[in-house]
Amino acid sequence: MHWGSSFRSCIPRHLAVALALLSLLLLDSPRPAFAQSETAPWVPPPPQSLTLRVPPLQSVNETEVLRVTVQVEGAHGNLRVFADGLPPGARWDEPSRTLTFQPDFIQGGWRHEVTFTARDDRTTAQARMTIAVRDTVRPPEPRIVQREELPGGLRLTLEQPTDEWLDSPGYAGRTFPAVVTVPLAASAGYPMPVTVRLHGVGNWPPSAQVSTDRFIIEPSDPHLTYWWGYSESLPRRPALAGAVPPYTARRVLALLEWVLRSYPGADPERVFVEGDSMGGAGALTLGLLDARHFAGVFAQHAQPVARAHRPWRLAQLSSLWGMPEEEVPDADGLGVWSRLDMTRALRDEPGARSQFLFLEHGKDDPVIHFGSVVGPSTLTGVSFYETLQSQHIGHVAVWDEGGHVETDPWLGARWWVRGWNARLDTQTFLRRDLAFPAFSRSSWDGNPGSGGNGRQPWRNDSGYAGDPKVPGDTGWDGDVAGLLNRSLRWDSSHLVDTTGRFVMPLRAVLGPGVTDSPVVDVTPRRVQRFLCLPGERIRWRFGKASGTVTAGSDGSVTVPRLHLGGDWTPLVLEREHG
Repeated sequence: MHWGSSFRSCIPRHLAVALALLSLLLLDSPRPAFAQSETAPWVPPPPQSLTLRVPPLQSVNETEVLRVTVQVEGAHGNLRVFADGLPPGARWDEPSRTLTFQPDFIQGGWRHEVTFTARDDRTTAQARMTIAVRDTVRPPEPRIVQREELPGGLRLTLEQPTDEWLDSPGYAGRTFPAVVTVPLAASAGYPMPVTVRLHGVGNWPPSAQVSTDRFIIEPSDPHLTYWWGYSESLPRRPALAGAVPPYTARRVLALLEWVLRSYPGADPERVFVEGDSMGGAGALTLGLLDARHFAGVFAQHAQPVARAHRPWRLAQLSSLWGMPEEEVPDADGLGVWSRLDMTRALRDEPGARSQFLFLEHGKDDPVIHFGSVVGPSTLTGVSFYETLQSQHIGHVAVWDEGGHVETDPWLGARWWVRGWNARLDTQTFLRRDLAFPAFSRSSWDGNPGSGGNGRQPWRNDSGYAGDPKVPGDTGWDGDVAGLLNRSLRWDSSHLVDTTGRFVMPLRAVLGPGVTDSPVVDVTPRRVQRFLCLPGERIRWRFGKASGTVTAGSDGSVTVPRLHLGGDWTPLVLEREHG
């Protein structure tokens, strides 16, 4: 008997039919997928493309906060996301991929095109977003009350009315005088820099001069608010009864806005603030706390720590701000005396750390004594000069044995000037939208000292100041005259600032008889595109020297102990990974 026929005869007929149908189905079915590997290679599906999800348009009111988080899809491997073209004052936090921007009251009406770039191990993707700032805070505009045509320029006398944004409610409606000079040669095609000049006590009105190479804005502070503000409760109630908004600083910024909008030849990227004495303190205050608007600060005889004023000035300012120990809050909730400690500002505020400062002080100044820059702040525990070094702030500082208005009895007036002007120089210059190197701990730096040398007793109003007319009698220790970073240069015209590479040529000015070259730490500041993550490793090269450094907690990169020579040598920074 055949085994197959015998088996089929032993099963029911309906089951045999089912088995036959199943056999036919199996014979007609395609080969299993795993069997294809025996004859053809496996082809993976195409990778998902790198994509940025960015809203095309975002609008924000003045003084309000805008936050935009960028979404990234399809990334492979190491991913970086960069933002370019940020509005002044905006911050890009790469770890959270969030842009934060709180426009102040003079940024309304502007539109900014921000470009986001995502880069992974395979490809690059870009997306653009427009940020439109609505003009929602509109203080009254200044009125021109007199025009004077002078050689090469126009001198405008203005009347600046106030409202409750520029003045306390009890004072709103009054007017303040101001002067603006306009160079006739400036135009949209040939823009010129702008200087905001803040006067000292008793130095108003300004002289009738016109500069032909820059705009000059000269506001007034007749109530000696040190260019900050005063309690919103004045004049009806004491200063303790309300917050202390920066009314005076707002009036200065409102004038700046008026000039920038009225004159296309006024360059918003080259706005500088300067002042002497009270004006110097105001220049530091505006230049650091409102750093988004200024390319540089020039401050003479400036008190950088409000609590360190001499007793008479402390009493006068307390009538406007409350006593230092009372810490009446400012408009943003921080005690005003702490707000106006510039060692705190440089420690805490990224915008302040991006500023460049030119500083002049006299060791025999009895009004703003030298302890203002070498004495420790009671808030932060460090001096202003120490803060400049430890926070790697861009600065040039000079001191001598002069007084508050008297020049040095040995060296004369402005002995340190050698023709370099960062506002107008064609090679080493400052712009708000351009990076620069902050030099610190240069081996060429003088020794400013930190206390007394025994020649003068300590006085609360004048410190260890001697007679500014008598050479060599100062009571402050350290060098009688000296400089910080005065002869160090960078080449702005050959700057390279991309997401992957930063290049800045550096050199030292070697004068006659100078045989040694300076050794200095270098920190790029105001970087536009070569932005680094905290802890990121960065390769550097400078001539024959090279190495690797780690970005700090704020993303800044400091290359230590570079030897600068007399010839231009490029400092090159590149990312360790890509």
